[in-house]
Amino acid sequence: MEKFKKNIYSIYNLINDEDNKKSASLIDTKIVLKQYLSYYIYRIITKYMKMIELSTSSDDIDYVMRLLRIPKGHNRELNYPMIGKMTNENDILDMIILGGINIFEKVTNFLNTLDKKNKQSKYQEFFIFLKEKELSVILKDLMDLQKLIPGLSVSIIRPNYLDDNQI
Repeated sequence: MEKFKKNIYSIYNLINDEDNKKSASLIDTKIVLKQYLSYYIYRIITKYMKMIELSTSSDDIDYVMRLLRIPKGHNRELNYPMIGKMTNENDILDMIILGGINIFEKVTNFLNTLDKKNKQSKYQEFFIFLKEKELSVILKDLMDLQKLIPGLSVSIIRPNYLDDNQI
C-alpha cells in the first residue's frame, strides 16, 4: 500500500512540476492529467468501497464525493458516470487527489491493525490489486482511461457547485 500511495503521489507531483513550464496551448494538459488521476482514484475507491467504509470515516468519503459533484443519493459502491462532469478547477482537483491519498493512508492504518490471518483471508483481492499497480502500470492505466473515456471535463458553462442544495 505504501508503494501504491507513493506512486500516486509521485504522479501528482510530476503533473504539478509542469507548473514551472508555462506554455501557450489551447488545452491545459495539467488540468486534463489531474482530471484523469482524480477519476482513477475515484474508481479505486468505489471498487473497494466496503473496505474503505470500514477503515475511514464517512465524512472523508463524503468530502471526496462532494468535490467530484456526485449526488448524495447515489449508491457509493457503483461508479457515477463522470463524462462531461469532472471539474476543471485546479484547486478542486488537487483536493480530490490529496483527499484520495488521505483515504488510502487511513486504509493502510486500518489494515495494519488487523492480525495477519484476518488480513490475508478477507482482503487478499485488495493486496493482489496493489501488488500489480507499479508506477508503469498506473501510467498505462491513466493513458487507457484517456483513450476509453474522452471528454471527462465539464463544460465551461456548467456552474460549479459543491452542495446539492445549490442546484
